[in-house]
Amino acid sequence: MADPNRSIVAPAFELSEDQLAVLTAVMDTFVAQLNDKEIQEMIEQLCGHDNSIHTPEDIKEFAKLSNTGIDSLPHVKVFLNRALAADKRQELAMILSLLSKRAGSFVLTGHYKPFQDLSREEREKVVLKWKNSYIPQLRLLYKLFFSTSCHPTYGAKGSELHRGMLYNVSHIESQDKPTPKERYEMLKYEDLVSEIKFDAIVVGSGAGGGVTAAELAKAGKSVLVIEKGVYYHEDEMEMFESNAFASMYEYGGFFSTFEGAVNILAGSVFGGGTTVNWSASLKLQHYVREEWAKQGLSHFVSPKFSRDLDRVFERIGASTAGIKHNVPNSLLIKGCQELGYHVADIPQNTGGIDHQCNFCFAGCKDGIKNGTMNAWLRDAKAHGAKFLDRSKVTRVLVEKGHAVGVEVIVNYDKKVTIRADQVIVAAGSLHTPNILTRSGLTNKNIGHNLRLHPCSITFGFFDQNVDCFEGSIMTAVSNVAENADNEGYGAKIEVPCLHPGSYSTVLPWRSAANHKNLMARYRKCAPLLILSRDKNSKGVVRTDNNGNMVVDYALSSHDRNSILVGIIRSLQILCASGARELHTGQFGVDPFIFNKGEESRVDNPRFEEWLKKVRKYGLPQDGAGIFCAHQMGSCRMGISPKISVAKPTGETWETKNLYISDASLFPTASGVNPMATTEAVALHVADSIIKSSTGSAASKL
Repeated sequence: MADPNRSIVAPAFELSEDQLAVLTAVMDTFVAQLNDKEIQEMIEQLCGHDNSIHTPEDIKEFAKLSNTGIDSLPHVKVFLNRALAADKRQELAMILSLLSKRAGSFVLTGHYKPFQDLSREEREKVVLKWKNSYIPQLRLLYKLFFSTSCHPTYGAKGSELHRGMLYNVSHIESQDKPTPKERYEMLKYEDLVSEIKFDAIVVGSGAGGGVTAAELAKAGKSVLVIEKGVYYHEDEMEMFESNAFASMYEYGGFFSTFEGAVNILAGSVFGGGTTVNWSASLKLQHYVREEWAKQGLSHFVSPKFSRDLDRVFERIGASTAGIKHNVPNSLLIKGCQELGYHVADIPQNTGGIDHQCNFCFAGCKDGIKNGTMNAWLRDAKAHGAKFLDRSKVTRVLVEKGHAVGVEVIVNYDKKVTIRADQVIVAAGSLHTPNILTRSGLTNKNIGHNLRLHPCSITFGFFDQNVDCFEGSIMTAVSNVAENADNEGYGAKIEVPCLHPGSYSTVLPWRSAANHKNLMARYRKCAPLLILSRDKNSKGVVRTDNNGNMVVDYALSSHDRNSILVGIIRSLQILCASGARELHTGQFGVDPFIFNKGEESRVDNPRFEEWLKKVRKYGLPQDGAGIFCAHQMGSCRMGISPKISVAKPTGETWETKNLYISDASLFPTASGVNPMATTEAVALHVADSIIKSSTGSAASKL
């Protein structure tokens, strides 16, 4: 049966003839066939220079492509049906209907003609008016149409648009590739229909679930790991952007918060986020540990937690040995060194093996990255643990205040109950809260206090090729902006992975010709990631009437400033590393371009004046592209049920023998890529479970 978790459960997004006419007109506004003048201007800018990589024929072919010309509508429909919430579909259908009529079009565009009857030039002016509007809802409409028109089109496997970008990348197999590991055996429905009981059921196989399962199995417990995602052996992993998103990520790729302000990326596959993350392995910093300890959680400043972090690093092979920085990471390092900013290598969980596969976000086909699938879950398997993939836990069974098992839909088809003495929910910050709620828990903190590490991206275009899609993704970090408020909150600056679909939607769109120009210069672009540590934004996880996971998130002024401080620093870094043209993700800020013969310097007066514009514009609501790939804190631990969901041991306040063991336990945002911290927290939770079990057994003697 097909995986229902790859799309939002809602009636299919069907369009009338008029609505479809508007949608295709929108699509051809963003990805349009350029006119002769625009084509000639692109040729003059991109061809015939010492650093040119395109021929005039390349540009002509690329410039003439449009969304309808390459039949992108099927990809766009899939995109909308997988990622657009039910009520948002109704809103979009209403907007398309309004735009298809003269009266509605006049209200939204200022033209008496239906949107589909406007010329391309008129449509562009309308879209830019939405983008730069003082009304957040119109800026949001621009964001929706932009992402809908570009991401599925440029991200499609084998897209004709890739030729114009000179994108022809494939997985590079490591010469140090280890011998392929044997497949995990997954239980089937038939294995579960008879009375079956485990000592412990672990819901989720990611950073928290994998570690917990390994520790409990090694302690002699019978363990079942249940994963709603699919298990892929390395041989089955597909190294393509669209395929990876569709098969390994929540809702099949990026999806937005309910308000549409933040786009979220989250793994949903055997091994969880550790299967698809970018290998970055960073320890929780001292000031965050101290912050958590001040909340009564003294464990985080204990020698035990330090040892657990060291143990995590040892098990996953996290070190800086074997790192080979790709060009964007090298430019980050160069820029920081020029300015005297902090910069350091990021430990990789690759056992010191050189790993430049180009596709870490699609799983590790070489079996080098030590996500839980290659490490902790192997330990669990060696000690007798069992595994069940493609199965969603609907609720934890609770009797007389104790967890006694789970109800699960096996292989997305048949419901069974499985008994256990203890249940550990490690479904991640997006799903653990909803499992608890469906199980009857009522603690007011469940699903609240969600933290996301909101991100933005800046871009530097260079004379030389950068090829941001090649090599290891994230191997260097600067902490220069990490303490923007002098209280431990700010932003890290790292390097992101941007293959065509993602790249196409993180740059603001200024016109069809301008966007195609930037897409054609893909290989010249170095992106920098601003990863903020959110302090007081309001984040909530809940379910809608169809049972879909929904995220509400309102970015606070404080956290906007953290991102903005990171944006400024990242632009200075790109400038110092030699960028000739700089862009932000802010809708209302034009790019900065150094004149021919003008040196790229941060003390250039024009550049300094431009940075003032960047600061002044800031990050207005829906006025910039914001996204995240980390989710934390939605079932935080604490010293009282008034402020937390779980005890310092990870056990829920409400239900005995029901534990949480994932990043949802974090009291606040970690400020660093959370995998290593999650695994260290899971070691602590597993120790607590084992000690509790030992004490319980002793009391019965």
